[in-house]
Amino acid sequence: MLAHPAAFDLVAVTTVCGDTRLRARIAARLLGLAGRTHVDVCAGERAPLLRPESRFVWFGHEGDPLPEGPDARLPDESAPERIVRAAHEHPGLELVAVGPLTNVARAVALDPKLPQRVAGLTVMGGHVRSVRLGTKELPHGIDYNLCSDPEATVAVLGAGFRTTLVTADVTLQTWMGPADLARIEAGGPVARAIGAMLRTWTGVQKKLFSSWGGPEPSEFVAFLHDPLTVQALVDASPLRFETLRIVPTIERGVLRTIEVPAGAGLGAGLGAEMQVATGVDALAARDVIVGGLASL
Repeated sequence: MLAHPAAFDLVAVTTVCGDTRLRARIAARLLGLAGRTHVDVCAGERAPLLRPESRFVWFGHEGDPLPEGPDARLPDESAPERIVRAAHEHPGLELVAVGPLTNVARAVALDPKLPQRVAGLTVMGGHVRSVRLGTKELPHGIDYNLCSDPEATVAVLGAGFRTTLVTADVTLQTWMGPADLARIEAGGPVARAIGAMLRTWTGVQKKLFSSWGGPEPSEFVAFLHDPLTVQALVDASPLRFETLRIVPTIERGVLRTIEVPAGAGLGAGLGAEMQVATGVDALAARDVIVGGLASL
C-alpha cells in the first residue's frame, strides 16, 4: 500500500496472532521509515476465538533485524475497536485482511452493521479448487490465515461483507527470486528494511515447504501472498477472478472454503457470493509487486 499513495489513503494498521505488540512495533517502524508517522498501528487479538493460543504459529524471528528510525503512532485502542471506528469515520472504507480473521470477527461482534458500513473486505486466504506446489497438490489446511482461527473465518465470511478472496490457489504460484531481492535491497530505507527481513523469512519458508517440492531453492526468496492481495486492489489485471458462491465450514477441525457448483440447483441461499481469484499471471504480478517494493 505504501508504494501506491495515489490509490490508498491508509487509515490504520492492525496486527493479529501471537505477539501482536511486537508486530505492531515492527509495522510502526516501517511506516515511520516511509514518512507515515500519522497512521495508527493497533495491536490485536493474540489468540483465536475458541482455540488455544498455540493454534497461531509464532515463528520466533520477527523484529530481527529492524533498523533505527521514527515510528508511527501506537495508541492503546484495540484493533477491533479501531476497525469499527475507522468504518464510522471513513465512508467507503476498504478492509484488507492478510492474516487470521480474529480482529475482524471481534469487530463485527462490536458492530454487527460493520459489513454494510465498509465498501469491501479483501482477504488473503481460502483453498477453493487446487493448491499446487510444484508437482504436489497440497491438502486443505495449508491456508494458514483462514485455518488458524476457523470459527472467526466462518463468522466473518458469513457476516455479509462484499468479499474478495485472493486464495492460496494463486498465491502459492507467485514468488520472488534472488534477482528480485537484489532489486528491492537497492531501493530506499523501507525497501532495504524489507530486504533484510526477507533474508530471514526465506529460511523460514524453505523449512516449511522443502518437503512439498515447489520452487527450486536457489531461485526462491519468498512467496508473495500478502502483496498479491493488495495488488488486487491496485490493479487486478494479473489476476483472474470468478464470481463464486462459497460455503465456509469446518470439517474435522479444518477450515474449508467449498465452492457451490454452478447449476447445482441448490438455491441462491447456500453460501455467500464472493469474487474469488482462480488464476494469476505470476510473472506479471511479481514484476509489478517487486517494482513497487523497490520504490520505497
